[in-house]
Amino acid sequence: MILRRTLLAAALPLGTLPLAVPALGQISASRPMRLIVPNPPGGQSDTIARLYGEAIQATSGQAVVVENRSGANGLLAMDVVAKAPPDGLTTGLFSITMFTSLPAMMPRMPLDVDRDVTAITSVVTSTVLCVVQERRARERGWTDFRALVEWAKRPGNELTNGAASSGGASHLLTATIARRAGAAITVVPYRGGAPALNDLLSGTIDMAFDFMPALLPHVAAGTLRALAVGSRERVPFLPDIPGMGDFADLGIGDLDLQSWNVLSGPAGLPPELQARTVELFRRANTHPGLEDRLRQNGLLSLPPVEPAAVRARILADRPRWAEMVQISGARIE
Repeated sequence: MILRRTLLAAALPLGTLPLAVPALGQISASRPMRLIVPNPPGGQSDTIARLYGEAIQATSGQAVVVENRSGANGLLAMDVVAKAPPDGLTTGLFSITMFTSLPAMMPRMPLDVDRDVTAITSVVTSTVLCVVQERRARERGWTDFRALVEWAKRPGNELTNGAASSGGASHLLTATIARRAGAAITVVPYRGGAPALNDLLSGTIDMAFDFMPALLPHVAAGTLRALAVGSRERVPFLPDIPGMGDFADLGIGDLDLQSWNVLSGPAGLPPELQARTVELFRRANTHPGLEDRLRQNGLLSLPPVEPAAVRARILADRPRWAEMVQISGARIE
């Protein structure tokens, strides 16, 4: 099912911007930009798309329509973008995993992510948060992430980690930590983050490494304890929670799970339209309140870099994700 929402008068004040004449950075004064996302309403990329759609409308006057095309591990949405005319009016918001880990897990992908779409710019980044049940942490002495891993290294001990999906960020990162640190951690895949969180709260599993919006309220309430983030560096809005770089002694100090988003268009998108699209997102980042709303969802904006830079970063990230896929053994047939 396609959900179309024209973001013409949304939550942010839009002011009085001239829509009849193309403004600097606009793609079209009369037609909306389609922003395709591979998640249903309420998913992370849907949230990002709605926030940026409103900010783009407010800062450049370019109307934006969000279309949800979930299914086939995001490939359904990417196929829509790949088959669109290269006129700048159809873009897609895709996780870096679609350009890195998915091809490594899916040898017979129906799309070539380097040939069939154009990576235009970076939008936001996020990482995962390691949490454990507060009561169990007190019982077992899991005072911090190092104590958790050391506990799992002792003979006879084993942790169970709930992952929102097989082959997702939680699965890949946890398997890599377990291999490198020599810890006994079994990954339990779920069909989504909600059932994994429910089992964590009930004590059925020991830990979760998941994206932050669903976890932070339970951390604030004291039912879950946050131990680490999956990025190498700490995140600005959780400065007291260590990153992987704090645990070089465990053999994981170079791990840096950054689930950043790639704005993409069809193959053959003219350079001038790519540049105008980058400008739309650069202006959107200046919109008052956008950064605060992103952080409430565990997200950080990224500077909208030029297309050549985003493609170079994709290539640089591939070995990191390929290693995690190889260690995890995750496959999609």
